Amino acid sequence: MPLVSAAIITHNRAQYLGEAIASVLAQSCRDLELIVLDDGSTDETPAVVAPYLDRIRYVRQDHAGKAVARNHAVALARGAFFAFCDSDDAWYPDRIARQLAAFRRNPDVGMVHGHVSMIDEHGRDLPDRTASVRDVFGAANRNGASYASYALECRCFSSTILVRRSVFDVVGPYDPTLAIEDYDFYLRLLLDYDVLFLDGAPLAKYRVHDAKTGALELGSGQIQTAEKHLAFLDANPYVVDARLARRNFHMMIARSARVLGDRRRARAAALRALRLGAPQALRFAR
Repeated sequence: MPLVSAAIITHNRAQYLGEAIASVLAQSCRDLELIVLDDGSTDETPAVVAPYLDRIRYVRQDHAGKAVARNHAVALARGAFFAFCDSDDAWYPDRIARQLAAFRRNPDVGMVHGHVSMIDEHGRDLPDRTASVRDVFGAANRNGASYASYALECRCFSSTILVRRSVFDVVGPYDPTLAIEDYDFYLRLLLDYDVLFLDGAPLAKYRVHDAKTGALELGSGQIQTAEKHLAFLDANPYVVDARLARRNFHMMIARSARVLGDRRRARAAALRALRLGAPQALRFAR
């Protein structure tokens, strides 16, 4: 049985997929299996995968979306740890080794993640964007992760997460009803486990291109997830820092609604956050 199961979820990303596969197979940690889960691609994906078939597990399914594909990959995994590499991203060779070392130093942690470097569609470095993202992610994770802190600032790239496989048995699968399935998963994980952020060298390369999730989908998905968790808090009022989490979810809705141009919704959420003790919400209430 492999120590680590890695999964690449892909849908019509043939132009980037080969680099993603090669980066996973080049890991310094060799005790690893790679599952390529093809979510109904109609492009040249099978041809890209063909040269690697003796080294990977290639599984095709009808197109069902990222959450269903992620859950399918988790169900196939045999390792004690599980990691994703998005099919348009790539890992650095020491990615898994560094994270396993972090788990050994922190045996109670459920997930480890970290920084990325930004590249363009042709794989060229984007140093200014890397520096900016690094500052934002470093600040968001400086004081550790909690359910309440992620309610407002969920700064986590899926191509850097390494999760204990047993976590999925406790937390449950990705929610296919949500547009942003990973934000909800990280929140649920934090209800039961600690999360560790490696504030060092990047673990992966994050590719910027036109087909990435846009502001509309991202903002709508954040609001949808925040509303799901506000309902959860209504039913579970004794969650640690529930008041702070509720305040931060309203702040998330206000901020996202403002980005989407929905000033009425932004104002309503901002006033709820203000009543819960968030004076910074005033800027969204105007």
